[in-house]
Order: sequence, then C-alpha cells, then structure tokens
Amino acid sequence: MVSKSSIVWTLKELTTCIRQRQLNKYDANIGVSGNRGDGKSSLLFKIFNSFKKEGFNQEKHQEYSRDKIISLLANYKFSFCWDDEAINSGYKRDFQNKGQKDMIKIITNYRDNFNIIGSAIPFFYSLDRDLRELIFLHIHIIERGIAVLLMPLEVSIHTTDPWDTKINIKIEQQESNRLKKDPHAKFRYHRFTTFAGYLYFGPMTPKQEKRYIEIKNRKRSLSLDIEGIEPTLDFNQKVYNILIEGKLTKEALQIMCLAEGKKYSAVATMMNSMLNDAGEERTMTEFFKDKKDKAFPNKNKDQIDSLLPDL
Repeated sequence: MVSKSSIVWTLKELTTCIRQRQLNKYDANIGVSGNRGDGKSSLLFKIFNSFKKEGFNQEKHQEYSRDKIISLLANYKFSFCWDDEAINSGYKRDFQNKGQKDMIKIITNYRDNFNIIGSAIPFFYSLDRDLRELIFLHIHIIERGIAVLLMPLEVSIHTTDPWDTKINIKIEQQESNRLKKDPHAKFRYHRFTTFAGYLYFGPMTPKQEKRYIEIKNRKRSLSLDIEGIEPTLDFNQKVYNILIEGKLTKEALQIMCLAEGKKYSAVATMMNSMLNDAGEERTMTEFFKDKKDKAFPNKNKDQIDSLLPDL
C-alpha cells in the first residue's frame, strides 16, 4: 500500500486532471493560498499557460476586477478565469456587498458553463464561506516551489463542512506543538483528512514575469474602489494606448525609445504581443499614423496658394 506522504503530482498530471474534469462537464474552481511572495501567481500562471492551445489568453483572462470576473464566468463556456487577487472579489467581510452577492450567484448559477477558475488568496478562510464550498481543489503553497493539494470530503448526509475544518484545525495544532518540541521535525501535511498529495513547480521565466507584472499593474489599480488611487501606466502600456488610437508614427516611437533607454526592437515585439493578446490581427506597423496629414512640401504649398483668391 502506497503511503499518503509519498503521493506527488506533476504539473502535467494536475492540469490533465483539471482539463478532464472540465471536459466531463464539471466546474473546476481552484483556490491557491500561501504567504506573499511564495509563488501563488507563478503556480496559477503555470496551470493556465498549459491551456494556451485550448484558448487561454493571458491579457483577457488574468483579471483583478470583480465585475470583469463575473463577466468572464457568465458570458463564456469551457473557458478560463484567473482571479489573481481573489481577496478583492471574494473577501468574506464584503458579504453584504451587492457585487459579492452577485459573484456567489454567478459562480453557482453558471457552473454549467464549465469554466476553469483559479483564485489566488493569502488565506483560504478569508474567502466567503459560500465561495469556499464551491472550490474543488485547494492548493496551499508551503514554500516557493512546494505545495500541498487538498480536496473536500465526499458529500455526507450530516456534515455541513466539506473541508472538515474542526478536525483539521486540531491536526494542525498538534503538528505545530510537535514542531515546537522538535524544530528539526517536518510538518506532516498528509495527516489532514483532505490531503491529496504534494506538487513541485518552478518559477516564471523573466520574460513571463515581466508580462505578468505589466498586466497586473495596469488592471489592479483600476479594480480597487479606493478614492485617491490613480491607475499608473508603464511605458509599454502608454505606447500601446497611443498606437491603437492611431496617433503614433515610427519616428515618434524611435524617439520615445531613445528618451526612455528602451530598445526599439524589444518594444516592437511587445506591441505585437499585446496586439495579439487583444485578438488584433494587424501588426504594430499597420497601426502607425498615416503620414498623409503631414505639412505640404513648399513647392506643393506654393501651387495651392496660387489657386486661392486674394483676400
């Protein structure tokens, strides 16, 4: 018989299981908890990025606004929703908030949209209870690169808590006391009644992390309903906004790159990537401002002036 403590999942096994659940027409709501900086977003990126062929689009599906998340869940089927800071969309102290109630209704009533939902939360129990009970997999990050998988108990007639909270709190306290007595001992996560295995994962690449941070900085400031916070745009986003408005020329972009110490080729690659993520078929150069509106050459201007009557 295999010991519970030796159960280790690979990332591919996990994502295959999640995808199969979706194809079998079950909702796939995942909660990832852990301390700040331990890699919650890195793990969610790894999970979702494995579904690029199935339609995952980071620009579209990495969200921070409750309204945008509700829209993704209600308006798409067999799709994806990366709630990168679920503390904003599912915080239990906002349970009287209309948006919070709408969120619970949407997740419940649109479960037959069979979307894969991934939520990053610092503490699992900071989520509203109704939202917790809709999660089929809780991944807690122990430290960078190492996580424990927890799954709710099978439905019972008499229990109202699929996460067996009371018993697992006692187990956690026992393990904590054991570590106090023996600092060299290891926390035995496999003792939890909801234990499903361990998972090892790596970090994002520098390029992936840079892209993630750009989307995060742009979208997060817009999602917080706090007076006095103005959204801040990074260089690439400012260029992108000017580009899609048709107000940018190649020469102007070259000057902007020189002023900011950026490589033109790198910015061009980023613009094409952002356009592609937004579903745009045109490339950066096709968005450049038409030069026809530039001032007339002197000889043409003189010819036109000669045709105008004297005033």
